[in-house]
Amino acid sequence: MRRSTYLCWLSLTVLLPLTAQAQSSLFDPAIMAPIGWQRVEEAMAAAAQSGKKVLIDISAPWCPWCRRMQKEVYADSAVVAYLKAHFEYARLNGEDTARKLTFRGYELTEAELAQALGLSGYPTTVFLEPDGTYITRVPGFVPTETFLQILRFIGSEAYRTQSFEEFMEQQR
Repeated sequence: MRRSTYLCWLSLTVLLPLTAQAQSSLFDPAIMAPIGWQRVEEAMAAAAQSGKKVLIDISAPWCPWCRRMQKEVYADSAVVAYLKAHFEYARLNGEDTARKLTFRGYELTEAELAQALGLSGYPTTVFLEPDGTYITRVPGFVPTETFLQILRFIGSEAYRTQSFEEFMEQQR
């Protein structure tokens, strides 16, 4: 078999199925932490009722750091308990250019909303007020203990009166 024919065969039989697998839904049970992720519209509607802040996990199905956040951080019992008590939470596929949603009166794709919320890499965690007003974002993978401190900083509303560094000093 000629080299070019072999490479073509390899890409069709090996790489194409891997690409299809990588593009699976962010709501695939195989990559979801057991916390009951919602769609952005659902989380925003729930926040309007509950008055809780909103956490949006912006991910991509192919992203290994996103999967690690799911397996290590969002599966941690202390993180889950704090999220359920203080936040509404949603997942957003930062690369989905087909699925439309309505956010604060604007119709956007998930990718457009991710960009509007300041996506700079995967994963990115965005925090919003119950009405959708932007609070802050945290790019990249964050270890469990640090992530829990960030949740407490936002959930307790300490961010309104002090920096994260000041908050951490008080926690020691």
